[in-house]
Amino acid sequence: MAVVQLKHSLVVIGMGHDGPDGLAPEALAQIAQAEVLAGGKRHLAFFPDWTGETVVLGAQPDRAVQQLKAIYLQKKTVVLASGDPLFYGIGRLLAEQLPADALCFLPHVSSVQLAFARLKTSWHDAHIVSLHGRPMQALLPALHQRAGKVALLTDGVNHPAAVAQWLIDHYAENHAIWVCEELGGANERVTHWTPHTILEQTFSPLNVTILLRDASESVPDSLPLLGVPEMAIAHRAGMITKREIRLIALGYLALHPGDVFWDIGAGSGSVALEAARLDASLQVFAIERSDLALAQIIDNIRAFGLPNIWPIPGEAPEILADLPDPNAVFIGGSGGRLDALIPVVVQRLQSGGRIVMNCITLEHFQLGWERLNQHGLQVDATSVQLSHAQPIGTLHRFASDSPLFVLQAHKP
Repeated sequence: MAVVQLKHSLVVIGMGHDGPDGLAPEALAQIAQAEVLAGGKRHLAFFPDWTGETVVLGAQPDRAVQQLKAIYLQKKTVVLASGDPLFYGIGRLLAEQLPADALCFLPHVSSVQLAFARLKTSWHDAHIVSLHGRPMQALLPALHQRAGKVALLTDGVNHPAAVAQWLIDHYAENHAIWVCEELGGANERVTHWTPHTILEQTFSPLNVTILLRDASESVPDSLPLLGVPEMAIAHRAGMITKREIRLIALGYLALHPGDVFWDIGAGSGSVALEAARLDASLQVFAIERSDLALAQIIDNIRAFGLPNIWPIPGEAPEILADLPDPNAVFIGGSGGRLDALIPVVVQRLQSGGRIVMNCITLEHFQLGWERLNQHGLQVDATSVQLSHAQPIGTLHRFASDSPLFVLQAHKP
């Protein structure tokens, strides 16, 4: 098949803060031959003597791409962009909507490359997150993976101080913050902060923010992906959902990415913790009325680096009013208020949602079974009794735990 050569290519040139002084001869030659020069106001300002046609690229990149598509076939067009145009830049949109043989990319060093060079730190293992026009939740996957290095592209809303406040709010203060402003320009500045010291500071909007996690506070890599041993979780003696029971509960809860999960009567938060580790997109709310237990939940959030858990202090069902509707609910404790709790949980549960409830006593099991059935849910139950090997002198026997009744309910 013959390759059609287009008469006019669209050339996309990456620039630094030093403007034309930092461009290679090939890039300067392309600009000299251009009939149309496109770019942001800051980029076009580097060429005050330009006499050809200009296209200002503003806050609506999709519209700009459509405009360029209508121009480049008739007139030689050069697009000016920051750093590497294919790194969170307009290059992606152009590559998606124009033929590959119509495009030519001449990248500059990216701002992230420069930032790590200033810190004298390798970045092959860094997580890159753009918060430009995106919600702060875009940070969750990197923090969920306990990334040691995170490079952030910020904007006027998600600026460095706002990032720091978000880290504090999500118990992720164990990060050093480096703000690298106007890299490569005359006003370049690189400063070091903690989440608490940066809160009142302001910075140039042209910055890359680097988060470096304190490795000394990391969770041991030897922990399993699923089934965290009780000894690794801060809890009151004996007051924790055992590992095997946690795994049974998670199986019945059938969580999916993006689900909202309520852990009511969370105790130390072991079920919430186990769930939150499955996927960063899960929104996990650990509801607990005991101040001591709530403090342990927060300690566990910090220790395991799980910013997708929200500890909620208070009494259910009243405290549930301001939470998003759940896809799954685990009732580990009710404070003797099942009659008041179950109707609220069932009403708020989304269609297709699941409820799992652990019952130690026959009375709680009977009450839960009756109330869940009364509200039209599909209800099932499982009896669980674990036995563990224990030594008797030089021999061993099985010692049985108290039986547990696990209620499972599904909302059609």
